[in-house]
Amino acid sequence: MKIVRTILTAAAMSMMFAGAFAQSQQAIDAELKKGNAVFLVVTDNARDLAATKDIAVKAKALCARSAVVTLDRLDKANAAVIRKYGLTSTKEPMILVIASNGVATNGYTRKEATPQLLAEEIPTPRQSDALLAFEQKKAAIVVMYRKGMADKAAAVEASKKACAEMKGGAITVEVDLDDKTEQPFIKLLKPSKTAKGTQVHVFNKAGDIIETYTAPFSAAKIAAAARQAEAPCCPGGNSKDCKK
Repeated sequence: MKIVRTILTAAAMSMMFAGAFAQSQQAIDAELKKGNAVFLVVTDNARDLAATKDIAVKAKALCARSAVVTLDRLDKANAAVIRKYGLTSTKEPMILVIASNGVATNGYTRKEATPQLLAEEIPTPRQSDALLAFEQKKAAIVVMYRKGMADKAAAVEASKKACAEMKGGAITVEVDLDDKTEQPFIKLLKPSKTAKGTQVHVFNKAGDIIETYTAPFSAAKIAAAARQAEAPCCPGGNSKDCKK
């Protein structure tokens, strides 16, 4: 009787995990449609699923708009998701953080992941826009301003003209320096604290910061900077004094 119970228990567990892993892509899409970020728990045939998922659930508790989705890497039904997020060679159970616009920001193994670390990987809305641009091999022109700055309109106009000149190869991202939700992104970009006007940060399609401009703004210069394949080793593009 004990053996029968064991077999039945094993069968029940198998069915439970199969249900948890079912339709991972649909589950991800459903959460993104709601505007939620996703903590994607990736394992091989439910290996260490409970322990890994527990970390993701705790991370979810720290983030108001987030959800936990599980994925079996060995299930052929998940092949498209695995290719999309580069999970083919993943060996250990891990948690991948996916922003609400579908772009993956980072992933950690079960041993590396902590709830706080995962929560910090969720990008701000405007940061998500920039990250999606990089994923699509586009440059990002980030306009940082405060309400009332007289040169903001000129900065946006020049940035959008630069994007038009690049024929879909770049996007303009507007960031209000006083927007509380964007503070992690602003802290990352480190705009000048003494600047009294709008600043335009130009990133190439690889996500490298190329140049920062203040008024007067030139669409041609912004576009030229956005097209650069590599960031200059010194600010302003002057490399003659760079250390060898």
